[in-house]
Amino acid sequence: MATRPAQRTLRQHAERLRGMAKPARKGAARAGESWLEALRESLQMAVTLEFATVPPYLCALWSIGEELHPVAVSIREIVQQEMLHMGLAANMLAAIGGVPKIAAAVPAYPTGLPGGVHEGLVVKLSGLTRQILEDFMWIERPVKAFEEEASPHHAHEGEPVPDRPGDETIGEFYDCIKAVFVHHRPVLALDHQITGPLAWRTVATVEDVEEAIELIKTQGEGSSRKPVNDRGSLSHFYRFREAYEGHQLIWNRARKVLEAGDPIPFPAVSPMGSVPKGGYRQADVTPEVWHLIDKFDDTFTSLLDQIQKAWTEPGGQAYFIRAIATMFELERYAKPLMRIPIPKDKHGRTYGPCFRYKGANA
Repeated sequence: MATRPAQRTLRQHAERLRGMAKPARKGAARAGESWLEALRESLQMAVTLEFATVPPYLCALWSIGEELHPVAVSIREIVQQEMLHMGLAANMLAAIGGVPKIAAAVPAYPTGLPGGVHEGLVVKLSGLTRQILEDFMWIERPVKAFEEEASPHHAHEGEPVPDRPGDETIGEFYDCIKAVFVHHRPVLALDHQITGPLAWRTVATVEDVEEAIELIKTQGEGSSRKPVNDRGSLSHFYRFREAYEGHQLIWNRARKVLEAGDPIPFPAVSPMGSVPKGGYRQADVTPEVWHLIDKFDDTFTSLLDQIQKAWTEPGGQAYFIRAIATMFELERYAKPLMRIPIPKDKHGRTYGPCFRYKGANA
């Protein structure tokens, strides 16, 4: 397999964009370096980053036994919004003449996040646990988290995801992308953008880009002003924190503090073990297990191919609608896997899906 060229980290992308948004400042773009190409590369990084969170979130969701449990409902909405964010980033990329590369967006788990986001974090495919929720909070970590007010009913032990000096957050990265759009104000084309379920808006103007990025940020890490969006829904970071702490977090708009609400019991889950690097091998599992793993990977490959065609083929809308149906099909193979114990595992853990792409360029 040919080795891929070294990729810029998210921090390197951000610093590059900062120079291009304000050419007069120190560290401006080098002579001959195209701000448009830099913006395209950074938006591809955004597509990669958004989609890379979907497999671990799905594994946690599928491990929950009760589909209507509050934690399951919350994570399901998060997955849908991550797909929306990926779609918005892909539309922004298409608007400036780029072509989203979807298959490249899926790493081999366990792995660090694409672009070296939150260095030291290892993202795993695993059933839901408190440790996994800590990892998810790291992924969605805001620049500054709102503290929860002390309550006689719910002891708060302090911020479970402390700040790391110099760590570039996803929201800060998007701010850099927005700054380049605002500074250069490129003409945006609608030709290869798509709309529909989970990708419900195009970007025709720079103002549309600003609104799309604000939506991504407020749904993910929350804004710097409040941890909820305009509809009052908590951002992803605080949704995961609710599940971690075991009670609701309610935003008091008047006092601008988070207050502890009703308890949220931790759900009953299938004890899906962390998938080993590169996934399970056929030689190491039973035919029954391999059938489910292989069918899942086939379906996942179809999903990525359909999403790719949504932005590259005529009739892209239809491909994206098919992709949504295919995503639901993944669960058909994942949940039975999570009921099969791994032989001789002293912790009683079960198998789970590997999310391997089997396409021509894998």
